[in-house]
Amino acid sequence: MDLKKLFSAMAAILFSFRQFWEEFFSQSSDVPQGNVLKDYSVPVIAMMQLVKFPLIGVPRLAMIVAIATFLVDVAALYLVAGGLSGFIDNGRNRSQPPEEATALAGFSLTPVWLVEPFFFIEGWNWLFAALSICYAFLICRSGLVVLAGRTMRPGRSAMRNSALLLVTVSTAVFFVERALLRLFNGLPI
Repeated sequence: MDLKKLFSAMAAILFSFRQFWEEFFSQSSDVPQGNVLKDYSVPVIAMMQLVKFPLIGVPRLAMIVAIATFLVDVAALYLVAGGLSGFIDNGRNRSQPPEEATALAGFSLTPVWLVEPFFFIEGWNWLFAALSICYAFLICRSGLVVLAGRTMRPGRSAMRNSALLLVTVSTAVFFVERALLRLFNGLPI
């Protein structure tokens, strides 16, 4: 995905997520329907890691923190996608998560990734994390509602479990990244 499509997809998911989900699940959007993880999620995560470099200041420390938090973000993405695939069970037996689950996870975690550079601001980082997690929850919920109207009938427990999974994993990402930053700040690098 080129930069123009990447930024337009980010703007669409952040500012008109209901319309974005309707277009995405009806296959009429500009966002490629292929590999969301490769085409959208990984570039957004990597871009946010590059934004952290000037905020950290020390090149070696910035590189180590960026690599570690990149791995944490990708692990969280796969964890959420795998969990959502269990909740979006529509009778298909597959060894991989369905494309809908990876799309829901990949696009819903966008606010959490975009706010990550603000996790370094002491005192305000909790507010930024809470707002981004709540917004990611709204995006995921909207996507599940649109998906439920099209292909499946998830129960109330599936909606509740997916919300709990997304919020828990996003909160864990915040705590792990804060812990990594404190750990690497204490090391003589």
